[in-house]
Amino acid sequence: MKRFVFLFGLFWIISCEDNSRQPDEPVLDWTNLDLSQPFETGRTDSEGIDEDKLTDGIAAAMQLANFYSIAIIYKGRLVTEDYKFGNSNTKYQIWSVTKSFLSALTGIAIDKGVLTDDYQTLASFYPNMVDSVKGQITVSQLLSMSSGIADNTSYMSEENPLQFILNKDLLYSPGTWWNYTSAGTHVLSYIFSASTNESAKSFGEKYLFSKLGIIDYTWSQDTYGVSNGGFGLYLQLKDMAKFGQLFLQEGVSAGEEIISSGWVKKSTEMIVQFNQKTNGYGYLWWIRMNQGVKIYFAAGYGGQYIMVVPSKALVVAITSSSLYSGEYGENLNRIFYEEIVGSFALIN
Repeated sequence: MKRFVFLFGLFWIISCEDNSRQPDEPVLDWTNLDLSQPFETGRTDSEGIDEDKLTDGIAAAMQLANFYSIAIIYKGRLVTEDYKFGNSNTKYQIWSVTKSFLSALTGIAIDKGVLTDDYQTLASFYPNMVDSVKGQITVSQLLSMSSGIADNTSYMSEENPLQFILNKDLLYSPGTWWNYTSAGTHVLSYIFSASTNESAKSFGEKYLFSKLGIIDYTWSQDTYGVSNGGFGLYLQLKDMAKFGQLFLQEGVSAGEEIISSGWVKKSTEMIVQFNQKTNGYGYLWWIRMNQGVKIYFAAGYGGQYIMVVPSKALVVAITSSSLYSGEYGENLNRIFYEEIVGSFALIN
């Protein structure tokens, strides 16, 4: 911008341009990035970001005792990657975030026709291990935590984990209620292995992890070689963010469909509604409406998160200590929803 100033009978042209400002970043097609490649880095002063608010929010998170790391992807660029504990090579135990990966792999198996659909029953895979009621539990009910299977995380130490879980009484008739259950998702992992003839980890290596350039990870398995369906996956922070970005991109990477957009939509819908329809659960994803903005996220014990905000083209990955504190969770949620998400504008 230029101003004209009248001085001693002469016109002087004074420039008011700030020549120190960096040029705007080229716009990325953040709906179709090649996720097998590293993220491009971005700036926190880019259009659509309240830099001061974001800086304050990250600083507040870093001051929390249990906080480990955070990565933020905005419009396809890595604008923040901060570590309080560990570094870019650290594999974090992401606990129940594992469930959302199993959900994605179930969708891929259905997309490929390996698993017929999400309404197949437990009895169709294990007819000799279940009674008539448990046999009618569906893949959909296992994905939405409405199977009636009680939660019990000790199954991994059992000689026959599936039989151990199925020997327990159901909490309610399948499909009539909701309860959080890692044991239920391990049953889902057994169905997955029975339909694909391989573990979720092995199947995922071919059809998910390798497609996202994820090479350094571990996933624990039980005595039968079945991947732990409830927890057990260890990932680097940026690889967590890649998984979230894949969902933001509706399952596509560089034009290749990794997961169908239909499955992405179905698994992140509010199938089960909680508090006044502002919170709910999908297919092993949590959903929250925050001031009219939909956020869906994978969550793990102690504060592990992959959060996706489609209306802001935003993905946030967070790791924390497993020494869970209710106060820590409350403070982290406040910082995330009020300060971090609030730092980004809605996309046009």
